[in-house]
Amino acid sequence: MVMLKLGYNLKKKYDWEILPNDYSETNYNGKIVVKIHAKLWEKIQNIKKYQKKGYDSLILIDGDRRTGKSTLGKTIAYLINPDLTINNFVAGIEEAPEKISSSKYDDVLFFDEGSLIANSKDAMRKKNVQLEKIIDVVGVKRLVLIFCMPSFFKISNPIAVQHSRFLLHVYTGKKLERGRFMYFGTKKKRLLYSVGKKNFNSYKKPKSNWIGNFTDFKLPFEKEYDKLKKESLNEALGIDDKKNKPLTELDYRRHFICSFKKNNPEVTDKMIAKGFGISARAFYRHMAKFRAMKSEI
Repeated sequence: MVMLKLGYNLKKKYDWEILPNDYSETNYNGKIVVKIHAKLWEKIQNIKKYQKKGYDSLILIDGDRRTGKSTLGKTIAYLINPDLTINNFVAGIEEAPEKISSSKYDDVLFFDEGSLIANSKDAMRKKNVQLEKIIDVVGVKRLVLIFCMPSFFKISNPIAVQHSRFLLHVYTGKKLERGRFMYFGTKKKRLLYSVGKKNFNSYKKPKSNWIGNFTDFKLPFEKEYDKLKKESLNEALGIDDKKNKPLTELDYRRHFICSFKKNNPEVTDKMIAKGFGISARAFYRHMAKFRAMKSEI
């Protein structure tokens, strides 16, 4: 395993240089020093080259909860854009259109675990459809999307096989130590999606292209990120912090519709109702009920 220390290069925007192994400072030229696996750094550099040639890219990161998926994802996002803020993180799919429209060219958007899980298969299918639509429109801005999720096998085939550049499967060691991942390239992840599904979502066959390690990484705005992540995950799991009561399917759908309206005020009520396949009257009932639920909390 070869780990590199990277420092921000002031001579070229969003570029990094390899630092000596004995460099002990946590910052370099005003940015955080990043430790990264050498092979993974090569792949990230390829992503940056794709951007310069006018292409968007999708990176998939999956694994069980508390294994360090977000840590690895944050590290990659920071290397792509060291000026990123909390606005580069997508808490829920309904806010993705707004995030995309306000993002800069050659930017990165991070979809954390909370925005990519659902409390039913039907809800997950709908999320996959929305994700595919999102991917269709990001190419113009040459964006890098990082999807951090519980399971690669729950993502739709077009996203998993066709759109993504590679998959990083994060896992723990025998003593539950964090900081390990498997790299599946284009061909391997295609095989994994079909073979692994048949083997009860196993990552054993085919074998990954290579394995690597990663270290802990904290964003400059880590507290903001932790808050956003908690809210996003609780919403996705149907957990109300104050009442600890699971949301029903109807609650979930209502919240999704009303949040979309909140984050996209320029879209008319009739257009939103039509997009969700409901009548205008049903839309207004959802809005009224949603406001009533909010006032009770």
